[in-house]
Amino acid sequence: MKTIATGVLFIGLACTAQADEIAITQVGLSFDPPSVTVSPGDVITWTRTGGTHDAVHGRDCFEASDDGGIFAGFPYFNLQLTASSPTATWTVPDAVSGRIPYFCSVGNHCSNGMSAEIIVVPRAGSKVVTIEQDVLDYIPELTTASPGDTIVWNHNNGGHSIHSGDIVTCTPDDAIALPLDFIYDQVIWQIPDDYPLGPFEYFCIFHCEIGHIGAIEIEAACSTADLDCDGCVSGTDLTVLLGNWGNCTGDDCPADIDKDGDVDGSDLTVMLGNWSGC
Repeated sequence: MKTIATGVLFIGLACTAQADEIAITQVGLSFDPPSVTVSPGDVITWTRTGGTHDAVHGRDCFEASDDGGIFAGFPYFNLQLTASSPTATWTVPDAVSGRIPYFCSVGNHCSNGMSAEIIVVPRAGSKVVTIEQDVLDYIPELTTASPGDTIVWNHNNGGHSIHSGDIVTCTPDDAIALPLDFIYDQVIWQIPDDYPLGPFEYFCIFHCEIGHIGAIEIEAACSTADLDCDGCVSGTDLTVLLGNWGNCTGDDCPADIDKDGDVDGSDLTVMLGNWSGC
């Protein structure tokens, strides 16, 4: 049995992201649009225009299975779209598969093409931490993240899972209990803003006892303009900002505090407004 050394840190909060509302309309024997892209926390609303229908999480006209209770939360939804229930809603969970196929299970509707999919991506502005599954390893096995960040596990081979819980006893707690396989080849977890700091342990339910485990140290996010994350906004942060002056984009440009694509006077203004000196 492998072990992972983790520590406990102090609590901090990240900004709350704004959820989007996504509309899907039943039109004849189809869902319009047939594919939507959403993020954790978004609210999807299906609207019926006629007939009797439903929206059932599953693939190839078969409802998704919890595999005997192994995958808590599966199926994600089984929603009725009828004259008495013309609309149905579903909120995308914090922890969710990256691709969610669904269909109408009424009569022969699915076999006549009434199916669609939901693609889940990290919310814009959320820092993304990527973990690769490779045979019986999660790479990296130990990483760090903060509340508000998004963890993305990618499947590469075999049948696996992401189960949170005790990696010593391989006991799941069902906070996250999702497949990671050829059908559901990505698991996305947007860490809640109020998630407690400290070690988050997870494992593959099928291979935990032979060491397929991982851990994420949930640590406090750096405050605005604290570019070196030393707990204060001071001259060292100013040095980083001035050293990156000009155009820069992406995750490799932390000095772009206001995320407008360059490091300029507006970023300097934000930094000075948060100056602590320490």
